[in-house]
Amino acid sequence: KSVIRSPIDGVVLKRNLEPGQTVVSNFSAPELFVIAESLEQMKLKVAVAEADIARVKDGQKAVFNVDAWPDRIYEATVTKVSFGSAITNNVVTYETELVVANADLSLRPGMTATADIRVAEAEKVLLVPAAALRFDPGAAAKTSGGQSKGSLISRMIPGPPRRAAAKTVDISPAVSTEPGQARVWVLREGIPESVEVTTGLSDGRSVEIRGSGLTEGTEVITHVLSTTP
Repeated sequence: KSVIRSPIDGVVLKRNLEPGQTVVSNFSAPELFVIAESLEQMKLKVAVAEADIARVKDGQKAVFNVDAWPDRIYEATVTKVSFGSAITNNVVTYETELVVANADLSLRPGMTATADIRVAEAEKVLLVPAAALRFDPGAAAKTSGGQSKGSLISRMIPGPPRRAAAKTVDISPAVSTEPGQARVWVLREGIPESVEVTTGLSDGRSVEIRGSGLTEGTEVITHVLSTTP
């Protein structure tokens, strides 16, 4: 025989009791309703793997989508990075909170989202395939058999033409002497020439580079073709 009033103005998300039902309070207060004060400002909780958590900071921008609206991209901002860890699918993760505007109320509590957090960005830079930084002519010559037909070295030495079928040779990664320093090989008048570069951001497929003598459209070597008789 009590009147239950909401402490805030909002939206009832869940009602755990029916009108007329008896409520018994023992050592803890029973949960009668779950109320959201405002759905126009939502909080997104994501699990960030330990391998990536060092690059996530407050204030970074992010985008995400939900299954209900697969063709729509939402924007969010990182507001909190937790220090406490949890195990998600046998991977150590850290809960990260993002805030997102929901003026049209298209997002609802409990939805599953996939988020991409922008940890770094660069504009108007030169990109090369990651394979160009791993290319090493010495390793390529050994892999293709030194003076074997069609190797990088043999192609630079004149010889009688032979009919051959080309196949791609795997190149072992070249070792960089300094962090952020690497080299790429370019073709200048048909002759390979190495160029020292400084590497920057990478998305796994392409790498940002800076160096003298490089312009947009410069051809770089990523692998060699060996031939068999």
